[in-house]
Amino acid sequence: MKNLRYISIILLLAIFNSCEDEPLGKADPSKVIQVNSELYNLIEKAAGNDFENELTCIDFNYAFTLVIYDENMDIFGYQVINSDSEFSEFLGTLEEGKSISLSYPITSILDNGQPYVINNNDELKEAIDKCLEEDTITTCNNILTQPTCIWKIRHINGPNTEYGSSYFEVSYYGNAGLYFQEEAFGGTWVTYFIEDELHLNIFLTGNQEISDDWNFDWKVVSFNEAQMEITNGTDTYQLVKDCYEPCRKFLYEECEIEPGSQRAIFDLESYFDCFFPFTGIPDPSMVTWSYYETFEDMLAGTNPIVNLMYENSINPQIIYIRFDDINTGNPLVYVPIILKAISC
Repeated sequence: MKNLRYISIILLLAIFNSCEDEPLGKADPSKVIQVNSELYNLIEKAAGNDFENELTCIDFNYAFTLVIYDENMDIFGYQVINSDSEFSEFLGTLEEGKSISLSYPITSILDNGQPYVINNNDELKEAIDKCLEEDTITTCNNILTQPTCIWKIRHINGPNTEYGSSYFEVSYYGNAGLYFQEEAFGGTWVTYFIEDELHLNIFLTGNQEISDDWNFDWKVVSFNEAQMEITNGTDTYQLVKDCYEPCRKFLYEECEIEPGSQRAIFDLESYFDCFFPFTGIPDPSMVTWSYYETFEDMLAGTNPIVNLMYENSINPQIIYIRFDDINTGNPLVYVPIILKAISC
């Protein structure tokens, strides 16, 4: 399967049919694109620029002229197209029963620099379908990985109701974290298509019950810029965007010290502004805080991390930040964060 991440399409004027026994200017119905056909709607999607229809990996080179045919496959007129907005408006207003024509072959360039030739309507539809899948995945991932936002879980259906008000965080590199009942669990998050359906593969580690509940190939029922609904056939959840300025994060990534080492240096204090909002404490001047490698040390207040330019010992690694009342020294709350060394 060819990877059509970006296709530049040149549309040429198609006026004459090649068959000698047909009237001059009469179109072959198998070679035109009828209004509201599946291919017509895909081309309309490629020309559109709103969130629901935007398709950025195919670009039309303007200006070009389209031939318009009537119900009898006779030439009805011509239309010069100068921009995406003109093309989108034209496609949206063309009457039922009309058709348009494109000239083949259409020459395109794959993202690896190799030429790719589209010879007919079927191949054009296949190219746009593949491009649409990749564009949908890219759009979905870009929405999920906004640096100032995490995703609040809302339970819709199924037995596992306890995850309501928990959070997912997803990074640009496909790392994921689940924040559940004041614990954090790291893993991965991969989106892909199966038979024209967008799927989400979640894999979390650190707790068998968490793994049993979340490690599935989830079907993405719907998504937009503010929410995503997923189901595994047993449970259905809505993930709702929750943004906080300047940030709210519990998953932190740094480049490996050496390639393949799985080790990185994490400047723990530099993350403060992003993990402090999880405490619910209104003012950081009210507390002191310290970092711990284990939950047990954090509860006991023993063996705090001294070097806050911290090198992880496992990958990913969860550490705990304990917050104590600045006046009494009594513990108030703790926050777990996930440290992940990545290849850069």
